[in-house]
Amino acid sequence: MAPANNGARRPLVLPAQAPGAWITPGIAGVSDSDWRGPIAEADGFIWLVGSRTIRFDPRKPDAGAKPAQAPVIRPDPRWRVATRMPASNHDITAGVLNGKLYVAGGLTADFGFPVRPRSFDEVWELDPSQWTWRVAAKLSRNRVYCATAVIDGAVWVIGGDIFEPGGKRVAVTTVERVDPRTGAVTPGVSTSIARPMPIALVAGGRLYVIGNARDEYDKPGKIESIGPGESAWRPEPDGPTGMSALAGAALDDRLYVVVPEKGLAVYDTKRRVWQLVHPPSIPRSCQMTAYRGEIWMMGGVDNSNPRQTLIFDPRSGTFRDGPPLPVAIAWGAAAEVDGRLIVTGGAGQRSTTDPTYVYSDRTLVLQD
Repeated sequence: MAPANNGARRPLVLPAQAPGAWITPGIAGVSDSDWRGPIAEADGFIWLVGSRTIRFDPRKPDAGAKPAQAPVIRPDPRWRVATRMPASNHDITAGVLNGKLYVAGGLTADFGFPVRPRSFDEVWELDPSQWTWRVAAKLSRNRVYCATAVIDGAVWVIGGDIFEPGGKRVAVTTVERVDPRTGAVTPGVSTSIARPMPIALVAGGRLYVIGNARDEYDKPGKIESIGPGESAWRPEPDGPTGMSALAGAALDDRLYVVVPEKGLAVYDTKRRVWQLVHPPSIPRSCQMTAYRGEIWMMGGVDNSNPRQTLIFDPRSGTFRDGPPLPVAIAWGAAAEVDGRLIVTGGAGQRSTTDPTYVYSDRTLVLQD
């Protein structure tokens, strides 16, 4: 809000696409007034509050602003917005190295003003000691649905899609190793399969990448692994069919993978065998991680409650409900960092009556 005539204030916008100058948004119904400030809520609307309150959708600036009641913001007793990412982002997973969380690539439809789609060629680092994000490295290409994992002192970015000229999405076998201390990015050993939406998990000192090639999700799930210093990926026994849009976590030499419409697939990396567990719901593309010796599956789609948290105890083989997320999100990242449970990014429908997807830049931390 900038000073205007007669003590009024004028809304200005600094667009991410061209962050060199503030601009007037040019939204019908937005004029100079006694604005106290803007409010941005998780449903993607912007409110301007003063002696009157209006609301507009930055995705549809031509629709103008409308009178509205100010949103009632009630702090969630279990989750806190600790910080915000450099931009909203989804199609991401996370790795943890030296007490910091890393995500790579990803995609948003809500970049800048007016909002535009954007894919990313960056590795982002979260320092939870300061709750600050920074760009730690630049990848060779923009990557979406790539997998992020940490092994051998480096952040590995694996597979996913790139965009060819004309916008065609092409899956790649590309592996890049990132040293976040220096920002150096070096090629790794390419995977044997070009996976458009892999996940990567570390167990027993090996890195496992899981997922099938595009249009082969009706075939047995493909998995391969590599250890530090090895020059080739080792094939692992096939998993269940339907391995697309996966979410996963590793705990005690086992890999836990939510397979859409099938259940929770568990891979014992020592015995090299799969087992399928049947949870009370199957949250596709949930935010998933190991936390305090259990497997947490948070949010996702294809479940009756897109905010649900489902916790699996591997010792007893039982499921229970956990603290629901404050908003409905899927395709984000989750990790335990120094004993704290963190969920970041993702996207979710605005409401049960408005199917518009809103992309999140929020970094949530569980308060317990």
